[in-house]
Amino acid sequence: MKKQSFIKGSAVLFGMVAVTKGLGLVYRIPLTSMLGGSGMSCYSGAYAVFTPFFAAAAAGAPNAMSRLVSEQLALGSTKNALTIRRTALWLFMLLSFVMSAGLIFSAPALAENIIHIPQAKWAIIAVAPALIPASLMNVHRGWAEGIGSMTPTALSEIAETVCKLLFGLTGAGAVMHYAETDFAAYHGCFGKYCSDLREARLTAVPFAAAAAALGVSLASAAAFVCIGAVSGRLKAELVKERSGCDMLPPLGRRKALREILGYAAPSGLTAVIATLAGTADLITIPPCLTAAMKADPQLFAFLGTYGIAEEERAGFVYGSYAGLALTIFSLLPTFTAMLGKSVLPRLTSACARKERAEVSRLVGSVFLLSSGISLTGGSCVMILSKKLLTLFFDGRTAEIAVTERPLAILGAAVVFMGISQPCLTALQACGRQRRAVIITLGGTAVKLILNLVMIPLPNVNICGAAAATAVSQAVICAASVTALVRGTGADRESVSKLFVPLLPSALCGCGAFLTKSMTESLPEGLISRFGAVFSVTIGLIIALISFTLLCISPKNELFYLISKKNTKKP
Repeated sequence: MKKQSFIKGSAVLFGMVAVTKGLGLVYRIPLTSMLGGSGMSCYSGAYAVFTPFFAAAAAGAPNAMSRLVSEQLALGSTKNALTIRRTALWLFMLLSFVMSAGLIFSAPALAENIIHIPQAKWAIIAVAPALIPASLMNVHRGWAEGIGSMTPTALSEIAETVCKLLFGLTGAGAVMHYAETDFAAYHGCFGKYCSDLREARLTAVPFAAAAAALGVSLASAAAFVCIGAVSGRLKAELVKERSGCDMLPPLGRRKALREILGYAAPSGLTAVIATLAGTADLITIPPCLTAAMKADPQLFAFLGTYGIAEEERAGFVYGSYAGLALTIFSLLPTFTAMLGKSVLPRLTSACARKERAEVSRLVGSVFLLSSGISLTGGSCVMILSKKLLTLFFDGRTAEIAVTERPLAILGAAVVFMGISQPCLTALQACGRQRRAVIITLGGTAVKLILNLVMIPLPNVNICGAAAATAVSQAVICAASVTALVRGTGADRESVSKLFVPLLPSALCGCGAFLTKSMTESLPEGLISRFGAVFSVTIGLIIALISFTLLCISPKNELFYLISKKNTKKP
């Protein structure tokens, strides 16, 4: 079975992320329009509760499987790799079932006491069953990545996103249509009398959010069926190709279980801690914003012109921040995270064989590519925050007004998070997964403290959450880069590749800023809304030209990666 190179694997995953993020925006934009800030607070609140459970039940599976399977195959044992696969499927099926049941039964208490959005309980119950197929799907993804194929991961992600779009939007739209029909016929909605259509819609949005969350569960089940078939075919091909080639003693079930838990537990704990950053926002932002509004009664007073009552404004601002600003913020780090998934099997093999030159080359490649993507993207987000919000969420004037400044600040966080994400994943290749836990925990603690200190200040308010994210991601970035270089034994010179994209990124930002100034002077219309596309395109063209000029020497790693095929046998 031919193993994909780092660049080819990264290209497959990048293509997958481009498709899924594009479809995700197609899903998120109309969903935000249907639910508004209040409905998105229910949906985002349910996700904030769901993600720690998901991280505990499933997040450790892909990287642990990828690491263990690639290590066993590198050492020549197919049977042990298959034993790990079987054991992991049983382990994560049991774990996810327990977690799903616990989430369903605790949904009312979590909605009432943790996220302080009682109406979100229906969305929590609806999304909870997704844990079971998602966990098993992650085992299959890790198995395929360990073999060296990123294609099953890409196919399952695309299938899941397409199904989520279809099921989620259809369900939410059906609920809202029912609410409007019910109001027109009886002036009621879900058993409650409503004085006008706006009140009927506000009554329906928690149930519409639950319908969208149920679409996530159905999408996970559909994607699991898809990847299960592909994973089974890969297993058959591997067994046929490598039968009779085992050179290691058999790995017992108990030992396999210990091995899986040894790698999955720290990885899952890292993911849990990372998700707690979102939970920290959910827990701290509404009450801290309420404190800020008490200190300055005029804060967010303009929302009254949009029909947002004073007691609803804290939840509305949080829902807008989570639904709009964080949606755009998470785009680029998702791309760079794929670098870590792609490099993990190859870096594990190189570390197992103690090939220091190959280790240094792979680490340097991750640094260069993640920095290039993050710096250029982050500069565009900082400069074009309002235009990006208008592009994706045109018509949500109130939501854009409260998220424009926070998104500009999150542009800095894009840079740090884009670099740290692949580094945290790659730490598993050298057995430093516990270090990733400590780093992530430290960054989350910094964020929580800064949230509590900065958001209650009236002149800072919701911008404090964005600034806290930027500072915490800077801490995580510095610590993860240092840990990866020390853990792998990579050459110190590989760190210098983080700074190669500085000039092209600065030129990209200048090009985007100048183009933005030009489009702002044009009449309102399509150019006004789609000016962000034009500005980003011009900025990226300038960045690519700059990269080309800097990459004249064949010794430059970026030119080497783009122009030269990896001919080394796995």
